[in-house]
Amino acid sequence: MVRLTLQADDALDQSSKVVCITGTGTGVGKTVVTGLLAKEYGKSELVVTQKWVQSGDLQSPDIQVHDALSNQTCGDEWAAQRQVYSFEHPVSPHLAAELSNASVDINALMNATHVLKENFDRVLVETSGGIMVPLTRQHSFADALSMMSIPTIVVVPNQLGCINHALLTLSILQAKHIPVMGFIMNHWGLKIDAMHHDNPRIIADMSNANYLGDVWCCDETP
Repeated sequence: MVRLTLQADDALDQSSKVVCITGTGTGVGKTVVTGLLAKEYGKSELVVTQKWVQSGDLQSPDIQVHDALSNQTCGDEWAAQRQVYSFEHPVSPHLAAELSNASVDINALMNATHVLKENFDRVLVETSGGIMVPLTRQHSFADALSMMSIPTIVVVPNQLGCINHALLTLSILQAKHIPVMGFIMNHWGLKIDAMHHDNPRIIADMSNANYLGDVWCCDETP
C-alpha cells in the first residue's frame, strides 16, 4: 500500500488553485504523489488532476492512476482537458509528438488548465518526467510553468544521488521564477538509515525549499 504523510497539517499551500507536481526525473513517483495529493486536497475541495502529455501507456494513462488513488471521479466531459495530448511512443513529449506527425501547442495546455481552473477548486498538473523535459524543440515544462507562474512541488526518490538531482531541479525552478511549494520524499520500502534521514534535511538546508512530507510505498511507516 502507499500513503502520504505530511510534515505539518498546513504543509500544503491552499492559496493557488493550480499546483504542479514534477520530479527529479522519470519513474520517481510523480503519478502516485499526484493521486495522493488529490486525495488530501479532496477532503475539503473539488479536485481534478491533469496530465498535459501522456506518452505511452495509453490503455492505462496516469490520470486513471490519479483517480484510483484519490477516489475522485470526474466526468468524461473533462477528458480532453485532463489529458490534452496522447501519443503512442513512451518518449519525451517533443519526440512523441513528432513521431505521430503532430506538435504540442503550449497555448492549448494553458487553455485546458484555465478551463479546469474555472470549474474545480483545485487543479493538480503532473509533468512528464523532470522539469526540463522538452514539450517542443524550443520549450520545456519549466518554460510553460514559468509562463503560467504555477506553484510547483518536486518529488524526490530517497536514495543515493538524490541530493544532486533535487538541488539541480530546485535551482532550475528558482532560476525560472517558478514558485516552489517544496519537495516530497518518496520511499520504496527502504530500510531507513542515516543517509535516508539526512537526505531531506540537507536538500532543505541547501535549497531553502520546504520539506513537505513523505510518500511510503511499504506496509509500515518506519
